[in-house]
Amino acid sequence: MSRIALISQLPSLMEQCSALADGAGVPLDVTAPSGGGWQDAVLVLVGEDVVEAPAGIAAPIVLIGHSAAEVWRSAARMGAEHVALLPDAAEWLTQRMISAVEPPAAPATTVGVVPGAGGAGASVLAAALAMRAQQDGLRTVLVDADPLGGGIDLLLGAETADGLRWPELTESKGRLRPSALVHALPQVEGLALLSWDRTVAEEQPPEVFDTVLAAVQTAFDLVVVDLPRHAPLSSVRICHHLLLLAPARVRAAVAAARVAARLRGVHPGVGLVVRSPERGGISAEDIAGAIGVRLLAQLRDDRGLAGRADRGEGLLGSRRSSLSAAAGALLGEWFTDGAPGGRAGGGTGGGEKHPAVPGGVGGAGDGPGGSGTGEEAFAHRRGPRLRGRRPPGPDLPGPRPRAAAGRRG
Repeated sequence: MSRIALISQLPSLMEQCSALADGAGVPLDVTAPSGGGWQDAVLVLVGEDVVEAPAGIAAPIVLIGHSAAEVWRSAARMGAEHVALLPDAAEWLTQRMISAVEPPAAPATTVGVVPGAGGAGASVLAAALAMRAQQDGLRTVLVDADPLGGGIDLLLGAETADGLRWPELTESKGRLRPSALVHALPQVEGLALLSWDRTVAEEQPPEVFDTVLAAVQTAFDLVVVDLPRHAPLSSVRICHHLLLLAPARVRAAVAAARVAARLRGVHPGVGLVVRSPERGGISAEDIAGAIGVRLLAQLRDDRGLAGRADRGEGLLGSRRSSLSAAAGALLGEWFTDGAPGGRAGGGTGGGEKHPAVPGGVGGAGDGPGGSGTGEEAFAHRRGPRLRGRRPPGPDLPGPRPRAAAGRRG
């Protein structure tokens, strides 16, 4: 097992470094300058009390201390890689120890799912993507990024499952080895969950979210993040792909257009998923054209879905269901070789390829053809109050007139 050695006899340094290592799940051996035990270490920490480091240390050296003047002089003499002054450098030192025992890999494919309007069903789509990916052999984690959402574990019937949730990770400031995080999170049928609980939601420091997400990106093949509409833009940028979910209704599409404009300001790979009613409604292509975002998939409303979720009976249903089929097609778009354990192929989602998703797919909304405001594209259906200049988006079909009442001639 990879381990770290600390060469020091200062009680304060030994106590601080041991506490940081224990909190992160990193093995640390403490040895005196005249002793051994550092020969096979992957990282050697040397205390400021050590005048001369043992000869022959092949691993990187980090000099640890409290006094800047003394530490920098010793670092120059020993040829140390870095200097860490405690307690100010505790966060940096923790991450340096973690990366030493678990060298960072290429970050896992990360997909953010954002609702275009309230009640769009983004949490359901995020959960379906994660569940389908886990079933297909990809090590997957579903991340709940909305502290006011009630906890995505409730959606999957896992509110009583043992494991760490955001409040515990926030208290630890995200200090945890990626491999330890895999086993510390609640699981549902092999799918790892990082959820909020039902306690009072507190403001989460952005650096904690970034640290934890970087850890899960190292430990898993796919990270699915359930993002709120008001998500910090720093969280949006971390994602490789963004899915915007919009119901096929006028007001929802207008709201989704505003969300899309905010997302596209920081991310080039925004794709649209349209949730359509079982019958009727505006076409997914027209919704995409009005919003000005590339259409990736269409879902059909499932009247029994909410009841199944409340009873903890699962979301996906059969693999032929609209939700499962759309999730599978989107995964096929990102993981082109279909091989578990690999990273996604393709770019940021802004290319020309469109997956074949049951229920309707196409390129509507690509490029400058869409209006990007939603409201203008639907103005002709809403009367003079919303009318302005002629919308650059498509003219959407209006409702069919009812047949006139009366006897047949």
